[in-house]
Amino acid sequence: MGRKDTEGRSDVEKFRKTIGKQEFKGRSKKKTLSIRDKAQTRNHRGTIQIVVLYLLVILAVLVLLYFVFYTVYAGNKVKSHHS
Repeated sequence: MGRKDTEGRSDVEKFRKTIGKQEFKGRSKKKTLSIRDKAQTRNHRGTIQIVVLYLLVILAVLVLLYFVFYTVYAGNKVKSHHS
């Protein structure tokens, strides 16, 4: 009888089924959901950090370009007044 249960399944599928049984053994549904929510919060927090990082990089590049163009323009303006 036990042979029929495992017939047609690979060793990987058997292993996954065993791990799945061990994973949820002794856990209530409430605890399982709270663990899932914590994992999703961690992933979401990482996404927010990446977005903020990209925005800061873009802002830094824009500020750098502003100062480069400002110094070039200010330099030309000073030279034109002395000529």
